[in-house]
Amino acid sequence: MANRLEYIDLLKVFSILAIITIHAFMVWKSAEILNGVVIYSFCEIVRFGVPVFIMVSGALLLNREIEIVDFFKKKVNRIVVPFIFYYFLTAFIIVILLNSTNYQVENVLAFRWYFWMILGVYLSIPVINKYVQNSSFNELRYFIAIFVFASIFYQITYYFKIEQYLYLTLFLSPLGYLILGYYLSKKDFAMSANKIVVLALIIFIVSTAIKIWGHQFHFGTITKDFVANTSPILSSWVDVSIFEIMQASSFFLLCKYIYESDAIPFRQIKNVLQTNLISKFVLSVSRSSYGMYLINLIPTFMFYHYVQPMDFTGTQICLLIIGLSLATFFSTWIIVAILGKIPYIKNLSGYY
Repeated sequence: MANRLEYIDLLKVFSILAIITIHAFMVWKSAEILNGVVIYSFCEIVRFGVPVFIMVSGALLLNREIEIVDFFKKKVNRIVVPFIFYYFLTAFIIVILLNSTNYQVENVLAFRWYFWMILGVYLSIPVINKYVQNSSFNELRYFIAIFVFASIFYQITYYFKIEQYLYLTLFLSPLGYLILGYYLSKKDFAMSANKIVVLALIIFIVSTAIKIWGHQFHFGTITKDFVANTSPILSSWVDVSIFEIMQASSFFLLCKYIYESDAIPFRQIKNVLQTNLISKFVLSVSRSSYGMYLINLIPTFMFYHYVQPMDFTGTQICLLIIGLSLATFFSTWIIVAILGKIPYIKNLSGYY
């Protein structure tokens, strides 16, 4: 089997690019193209970003020997300290440089919802880790099965406004993605890597198309963004819809097994990914990804402040979204990678 870290790093690269692109879409949330097609609906293509990041955490952190004090010092501090640094940096830029309001500064905390969610996940890991260490694959499948069932059940009851009293908070939460990521990272499937890649690609395309369709035609409560604050679980914006579970899981498997596939064109993609230049780039972005998440709102807010009020056609907005996403991706990567090399500042940079 290919080095596990290869596909984990690749997942982190695509996930941070996905999150940055979602934020770029939000700058022009009401824009349309082709006489009524809502451009923002196409952000469903990259909605896998946050769930995959949680799945990566499960793959990396579960089924390990964890000493709680040491875990908090190394892992929890590693996400808390950069958050504080970038929060005040972002707030300073919004207030001083952009001359914006205190309300927008408070909104930075809302946009940082991923930090609060992943902090809660990290605090739960020493407990969940014991469950994983003492569970068979069948017992892990039980947890995942309830996770999937709860997603479908609550979506249906919410969509049809059916009153219900079944409480499955533990399962329908980020912890579902955490255990799913660990399970998929360890599971060996009884089919070839080529077939898994093809099947994963088909599932990803189908689930993404359904989400775009639901967003475009206002069936959101049944097809897209079934988030925690519209369901009976903890307040969060993590999408726990069955279609998001399908999209994130298929993308996870796609990246994992692309390194094992020997069929054209998958073999050619693998060869490119394993070239010296690309593999170093993937590793560097992977190590920078948390800092990139924390800093990417600065260029997004600047675009919203200066560029969004201008008059653009739908085609121009699509090009601007692509340009903003790529420019933010590369600029934040360079900044975080540089900060990560500077003594004393590197611990604040989010580069690991």
